[in-house]
Amino acid sequence: MNGNIMVKCEPITEESELFNSLVADGNDDLQQQKTQQQYHQQELRLLCMYKLKVAEETVDLLEAQQINIECLHKMRIEDVDVLFDGKPLGWKILFREAFLEWREEIGLPCKSIKTLCYRKRPNESYDSLVENSLKDHQSSAQHWEDCYTTSSQLLNEKEVPTQHENGTLVYRAYRWPMTPNTLKDVLQSTPIGRSILSMGCLGALGKSLQYQLTAIIIDYHMAYETKITTPQLENYAYCITTLLPHENVPTYHIPRGPSRRNPGGSLYSRFINQKISKKALAIGNSIAAS
Repeated sequence: MNGNIMVKCEPITEESELFNSLVADGNDDLQQQKTQQQYHQQELRLLCMYKLKVAEETVDLLEAQQINIECLHKMRIEDVDVLFDGKPLGWKILFREAFLEWREEIGLPCKSIKTLCYRKRPNESYDSLVENSLKDHQSSAQHWEDCYTTSSQLLNEKEVPTQHENGTLVYRAYRWPMTPNTLKDVLQSTPIGRSILSMGCLGALGKSLQYQLTAIIIDYHMAYETKITTPQLENYAYCITTLLPHENVPTYHIPRGPSRRNPGGSLYSRFINQKISKKALAIGNSIAAS
């Protein structure tokens, strides 16, 4: 024998199995994270494409910024501005309007971060700055107090039983033609109408409430007449903007013009849809009767 000693090292079975299990667990965690990430991306893509109906480029932009559904639930309007900074304005407009409407539908209205910063100008003294700030605060407080009082009164008012029949509002119980006071009375007689008045005191209505307001007015109109004229549309738009100053006339009525054969706006559109629905219902009833 020579003086060399050979040492043979073999891995212990238990240690080998432990090592393999640790490697496998790590791979499983990575695979699970990858699967979860793919799920969130698919969920975001489905929402954007089929609910918000935005462009493919907008979806890619959201994914590039690692924005998922949870982020959309917490996103503020300023985040939309940052997201589309340097991007085409059209993408931003389409996404913003669809996003705001969706947030309102799910009960999470999108809010804005408003930071009030009072900076002292070189030619202003500290006392004058404080005085102006105090006046602004008092004016703002009075505005919100008035809105709160009006909203509370509207929500606490009871419905008039004589104006309802089998759960349906009887519009012929109200004065014709409509005036701002008549519109107020009509809205006060239903829960959704009181919500419109309450929210309208604080600012512009969302699309959902604008749709409900238009439906109420057209139902009122069709309780009296089967046709609608331009002066009547103008009067309804006037009543809306007088009672709810934050609303805009073009939302509800756009007059005919050289390139517009029929009036525009939600009032005329709702009237036409209602008329078509009633005709279809009448035809269906006649067929069923025969």
